[in-house]
Amino acid sequence: MPFLHSEELELYYEIHGEGPNFLFIPGTASDLRQHPNIFDSHLVRHFKILSFDPRGIGQSNSPTENPTMLDYATDVKKLLNHLDWKSCYVTGESFGGMIAQEFVINYPTYVEKLILVVTSSGGQGGSSFPYHNYDLSKMSLEEMAAFWVQAADTRAQDPKWKEEYPAFYQQEYQTYLQAFQLNAHNPNRIVYRDRQIHARKFHNTYNRLPQIETETYICGGRFDNTAPLANQLALLQQIKNSRLTLFDGSHMLLWQDPFAFHSIIDFCKLP
Repeated sequence: MPFLHSEELELYYEIHGEGPNFLFIPGTASDLRQHPNIFDSHLVRHFKILSFDPRGIGQSNSPTENPTMLDYATDVKKLLNHLDWKSCYVTGESFGGMIAQEFVINYPTYVEKLILVVTSSGGQGGSSFPYHNYDLSKMSLEEMAAFWVQAADTRAQDPKWKEEYPAFYQQEYQTYLQAFQLNAHNPNRIVYRDRQIHARKFHNTYNRLPQIETETYICGGRFDNTAPLANQLALLQQIKNSRLTLFDGSHMLLWQDPFAFHSIIDFCKLP
C-alpha cells in the first residue's frame, strides 16, 4: 500500500490513469476505499490522477495537535516532491478546496490550473458549514450520515423531498454512511476528526485570494447548503483570472450533474 512517510505523518495515496498530471484533493467525509471515488470518474481516461486521504481522513493519520490549513497544504507539497511531480492540475473539493487555496497561495509554481469545487474562502467570503458547532460524537453513524445530507443539500430542508425523491436522498446518504462505516474501526477517529474540523474552523484565505494568478475554475452547486452560491461569488470576485459555473446538484455535484467532469476536462485542455 502506497504511503508517504514524513516524520510521524503517514499519508495514503493512489495514482491511476495516463496523461497529464492531475491532483485531486478530496473533502471532509471522504475515504479512498469508498466507491465511487475520483478514480471511477471520466477524468481517469484523460489524466494521470493522484489522490490521497488528507491527514486524519481514511487511512492517513493526523499526528499533530491543532493542525492548520497550511499544514495540510504543506502535506500536498511533500507528496508531490515525493513523487517528483513538478507541476499538475489541482482540483480541491470542499475541504480539499480549502487546502487547494492555501496550497496555490503558498506554492504557486506547482499548479498549472486550479479547480475549486463546492468550497469557501472563509472570512468575508463566507465560511463553510459550521460542523464545529455540533457534537458529532453523540451521533450514531446513521444519524451522522443523515446530518451530513442536511448540511449538504438545501432540498433536504423540505421534509417531503426525502420521500418524493428517494434516489437523490439515498445517493447522498449512502455515500456519507459508507465513509463513516469505513472509518468506524479507527480508534483515533474522533481525535482526527476534531483536528480536521479545527482547521476548517479557522480557514480564511479571503484577503489573500487576489495573490492567485493561476487560471481558476470555480464549480458551485445549485442546491449546495455547505458552500452556498454567495461563497462561490466571493471566490469569483477575489480571484482575478477565474470563471464560475453553477451545476445542477448539491455539495455532491460532481456525482449529480453529468456535465461536471466533462466541464473540468475541457477547462484543463483549453490552451
